[in-house]
Amino acid sequence: MDIRCSPLYFDGYRRQLSLVDAILSGKILVIDELDAKLHPFLTRKIILLFMDSKINRNGAQLIFATHDTNLLNLQYMRRDQIWFTEKNKTDSTELYSLVEFRDDAGNKVRNDRNIEKDYINGRYGAIPFMS
Repeated sequence: MDIRCSPLYFDGYRRQLSLVDAILSGKILVIDELDAKLHPFLTRKIILLFMDSKINRNGAQLIFATHDTNLLNLQYMRRDQIWFTEKNKTDSTELYSLVEFRDDAGNKVRNDRNIEKDYINGRYGAIPFMS
């Protein structure tokens, strides 16, 4: 019987090893599309592992891109951990933090805001545009 690992499984396995290695050794781990092929609960659990000082004793850091708006929740992420990217008129990408964001009146985002809902409604920009 010939058993082969599919590239998707291998990719997931390598990702798991990278997560474990980063936490054990205190490395910075950068992942594009952290939520790809993962249930939202698993994605959230991975993030919480990095934020748990009892588990992440060596100070590993996780930097990731995602399209999972469920993570835009101040119960799971701090305001300084949420960053947005947006293409400007010259097709350059601008990166800005939720902490830096100000509304039209110059006020910072309050901690009781529904960040996910506000994002979907375009409050923070970073919404794709179609020409």
